Amino acid sequence: MYETQRLIMSKLPAFEIIGSREGAVAIMEKARNAKGAAKEIMARHKNVKSVLMKAGPRKGKYRKRAYRIIAGSKNTEVVHAESGCRFLLDVRKAYFSPRESTERMRIAEKVKPGEKVAVFFAGVGPFAIVIAKKAKPAKVTGIELNPSAVKYFRKNATLNKVEDMVEIERGDVKKLATKYRGEFDRIIMPLPEKAKEFLNSAEKCAKKNALIHYYCFCREDEIKAEKAKIRNSIKRRINFLQVQKVLPWGPRIFKYRIDFRVY
Repeated sequence: MYETQRLIMSKLPAFEIIGSREGAVAIMEKARNAKGAAKEIMARHKNVKSVLMKAGPRKGKYRKRAYRIIAGSKNTEVVHAESGCRFLLDVRKAYFSPRESTERMRIAEKVKPGEKVAVFFAGVGPFAIVIAKKAKPAKVTGIELNPSAVKYFRKNATLNKVEDMVEIERGDVKKLATKYRGEFDRIIMPLPEKAKEFLNSAEKCAKKNALIHYYCFCREDEIKAEKAKIRNSIKRRINFLQVQKVLPWGPRIFKYRIDFRVY
């Protein structure tokens, strides 16, 4: 019995936990002995009420991933605590990554009092709400296409008592960019896979001297090429300010943030 348990523990797949002490879900990578691994995760982490296994890549316009419930409750809605904020969400309905909490605080610490901030691809609201709670912006506008994410975003704005500071728009960034022409002091683009497709939209929404936080996946030796993509997409004069390595993503591939100002 002991040897079996030791074998399971030594071969647990990579997993992350989303939620709180009151209830959480564990999301694990594919595993041969999925039920054994799920049992061990729940034994180690008493707050985990459900263990899910990734069943494919994120896909579709809502960035949703398929999951298999391996053990525990079929109700996978949880409240996740981060940076003094709480986020109600269901990982099967909307994208959320606890690994990016440090990056969200980095951005919040950069926001200056009185700024108007836009968050493209806002999800359930983590960037917008952390900024609203931790900085002193005039307004934070979050734009999100996924109706389930928007539903949670609205609930989270109320849960964190920032509904008066946060504006929530359901829709396509490209279609809404004209509405917000020249409005924002700072624009956050946290969709590394497709951010380059929305650079024109960011340019439309940006005030003179606005700062844009652009995210991408690449190797370190590809940063120069990413900057070239930005220059080729933005018609206005720009100035690159900082490159921040955010998270590892694959063999020699990282999630980067490139900060630049538009004039």
